[in-house]
Amino acid sequence: MPSSRRWLAALLPLLVLAASLVGAAPASAATVPGVLPLKAETFYTSSMYGPRCLPVAGASAQHLGIDLEAQRGAPIYASVGGTVTAAVNPKGGNAGYVVVRTTVASTTYYVAYVHMDSATKYVSTGQRVAKGQRIALVGSSGPATSPHLHVEVWKGAFHGTGTTVDPVRWFTLRGVSIAKGAIFDQRVRETSCTYYASTSLNVRSGPSTGYKVLRTVSRGTAMRSTPGRLTNGFVPVTIGSTKGWVSSSYVLADKPGTSTAAPRYTTLRASSVWIGPSSGYRKVRKIPKGATISTVYARIGNYTDVQYGSTRGFVWTANLQRK
Repeated sequence: MPSSRRWLAALLPLLVLAASLVGAAPASAATVPGVLPLKAETFYTSSMYGPRCLPVAGASAQHLGIDLEAQRGAPIYASVGGTVTAAVNPKGGNAGYVVVRTTVASTTYYVAYVHMDSATKYVSTGQRVAKGQRIALVGSSGPATSPHLHVEVWKGAFHGTGTTVDPVRWFTLRGVSIAKGAIFDQRVRETSCTYYASTSLNVRSGPSTGYKVLRTVSRGTAMRSTPGRLTNGFVPVTIGSTKGWVSSSYVLADKPGTSTAAPRYTTLRASSVWIGPSSGYRKVRKIPKGATISTVYARIGNYTDVQYGSTRGFVWTANLQRK
């Protein structure tokens, strides 16, 4: 074979390979891998991204992130590498949070990790962090009813001109499955809301104080509404035959006068603690008969989420008696 033909024969496979790579996505495309923000099988999902009922007066009707219930003090990891743009400690009833800026395929994202009791224990503003680096510990600062990690993802800017992104979908593009990492999914799927007036409250014909007062309801009056509905700080409500709007600053998720004191329980018999709400999950410890449990979270099916000493897990509700 002439030398020119041998040269072309050797070059042909390289030309075919080059042709197959034309138009291929660069390595920095949207599939840049990430990691779970909490260790797998140490958390469960309790609230997802999207419309919700107002958990407290003046709150948002849109849940801008996801909630991962976990053990207090569990390590929080940076899901992707980037620069810390905020490390804010809790103050005045507001939650502590850490925000990490990252760039994926020329698009800037901000990942916010919220509710830690200290945001500056491991990181500071301006610091570069690597994927998987510990940045904080799970806490319950701010408006939180239990230790958990709230995660938000913002595109372009953190609040202000930025737009929120569903964290579950964003993590999926990073090769991270929240569903597979969670012990189980207890997400609240609200289809309607019941609110209570925290004081004597005007019900107006529209979403501002400039609208006509249709009626005034007394403190404790129950009002029905729809998840995700909030306009100009007012929520649409139905009270009997009256449909109108009330200020979200004066609505409560629980009836006024309901005791907020933490209930205390005692175990009626020796009780196993599982990492999920059934005996099919892994057992993590045993609680002796007559033990006092002063920290109780959600009740799921026949099991109750409790904190006993340094262990958080589920016990059979029938084994608990309120003191």
